[in-house]
Amino acid sequence: MCTDTFNSQFPTFIPPFQSLSHSLAREKNIQLDVLRLDLVHPKISGNKWYKLKYNLRAAITHGADCIASFGGAFSNHIHALAAAGSYLGLETMGFIRGHKPKLLSPTLKDAAEMGMQLIYLDRASYQEKHLPEQRSILANQFIDNSRSVYWVPEGGSNLLAVQGTQEIAENEQVKQFDYIFAACGTGGTLAGLIKGAANHQQIIGVPVLKGGGFLQGVIEGFLRDSGLEEKKQWHLWLDGHWGGYGKTNEQLHQFILSIEKDYALPLDPIYTGKLVWRVLEGIKRDEIPAGSRVLIIHSGGLQGRRGFPQYYK
Repeated sequence: MCTDTFNSQFPTFIPPFQSLSHSLAREKNIQLDVLRLDLVHPKISGNKWYKLKYNLRAAITHGADCIASFGGAFSNHIHALAAAGSYLGLETMGFIRGHKPKLLSPTLKDAAEMGMQLIYLDRASYQEKHLPEQRSILANQFIDNSRSVYWVPEGGSNLLAVQGTQEIAENEQVKQFDYIFAACGTGGTLAGLIKGAANHQQIIGVPVLKGGGFLQGVIEGFLRDSGLEEKKQWHLWLDGHWGGYGKTNEQLHQFILSIEKDYALPLDPIYTGKLVWRVLEGIKRDEIPAGSRVLIIHSGGLQGRRGFPQYYK
């Protein structure tokens, strides 16, 4: 498949910048904007488009007829990969953490309807997903040996994902900001933002899982392996996880609903809701200097709101 044909399969939109004129930002004379990556593609939402872009091209170049990856029952990555496979006519396989539920989550239901084959792994097997020998076992067990399989890591984070997400920060409008904030799950998006950032910019990641300090080493590895030689300014704020990955509470949901009501900015409770809350806390605590220009990366994932129907219609 040539580049033009590939691009024609994925009509994308230029993501808009949205002002978030919150009272906390106004008090400190901080320009606060959101880059709406959730609007870049109707199905392959947010940062997932950038993370999958070069992986999909590599799969096609290598003649793969099946793309396999890993994720949980509400995984944005699994949802996006299933959509990409349906666009390209490629078989997709999702190895899902945990036993098959009696009722599929909206995410998994969509993935199955888009043609993804879902295979459920117990926790022990899932923990070994990164090992080449484990992938060989899974391929031998579940994939016909006549098929050519391209593996994408959980969350889509690898060097090709870094190449894609780097393009977000290389946008000339993005370079006008002093601080860029993004939620972190597997580190690929933040590594790309760091690599593409201008030297005057600070990139701050907010891990959405408890004990996210390990991401420091993961991101440093991505940067080293991608050939970044110059020193960039970046760090992690480790206290924005609200108890751990997928953990939420009434306060967080009400915060998200208030932001949507007041600013017409939809957020999800797993990634972007925690991110925006932590940035506003940072402004309140004077962790961000007055007069700064601050950009929040909206990484999409709004499909995950369906896991909380009592709050999001």
